Amino acid sequence: MFIDFHTHIFPDNKAAAIIHDMTCRGNIQQFSDGTLSGLLDSMNQSGIGLSLISRITTQPDKVDSVNKWLLNCAGPNVMPMASVHPDLPVTASDLETLKSKGFKGVKLHPDYQDFFVDDPRMYPFYDAAQQVQMPVLIHAGLDRGLPPPVHAMPDGLLKVHRQFPKMIMVAAHMGGEDNYDETEALLLGEDIYLDTSYILRVMPPEILKRFVRKHPVERILFGSDSPFRSPAVELKYLLNLPILSDAQKEKVAGGNATTLLNLRV
Repeated sequence: MFIDFHTHIFPDNKAAAIIHDMTCRGNIQQFSDGTLSGLLDSMNQSGIGLSLISRITTQPDKVDSVNKWLLNCAGPNVMPMASVHPDLPVTASDLETLKSKGFKGVKLHPDYQDFFVDDPRMYPFYDAAQQVQMPVLIHAGLDRGLPPPVHAMPDGLLKVHRQFPKMIMVAAHMGGEDNYDETEALLLGEDIYLDTSYILRVMPPEILKRFVRKHPVERILFGSDSPFRSPAVELKYLLNLPILSDAQKEKVAGGNATTLLNLRV
């Protein structure tokens, strides 16, 4: 089964305005309307059997309502990543509760949520995620729609990994757009997952080739970054990459996520 580990959806009555704002500020395209139905349509067109959805919160008092909304969007082909906020304490018990409700991980966006990934105030959350073994998907590198500074660079991600080596960290965008050298030097070969969202067709082919050679293929997850990338186009590109064997493509396109999430297929 093909699994898209990194997608975004927004409420029907807010999606158009949110996406318009993001695409204008970031000079990026949109490939669906950003709603749940739009995501499901794109999945049908691409043959993707499961998508992980997320929606981050920038206000701690909105966490509960956003998570309830995400749960309401869940279904056989859509599984939610929980939202948390750096100003709202999260314990291992809290994460166990989220898991019991059906959340498959947690999504963080240090830029939008205004914290550096290695900020010590995040350590209690990282410790809780490590205890519970709940995957943590972290936006890594620049965000095209936001000004500097970049809040999750490879050195910060590595620092967190060293402090919490058993935490299941997924560094989005193959460790970050436009910081390939730092990612290659610091993160490749580490026990950290990388997802391919947005960046797969942006990375220069020779750099992508080096990444695939130096990082365990079992630690690479397919992600599209829908609606800002087309799942169909991204998946087709992955499945036609000459630098991967058919067995490796199968792992990246869904096998690794199936194992990580303990899915029954």
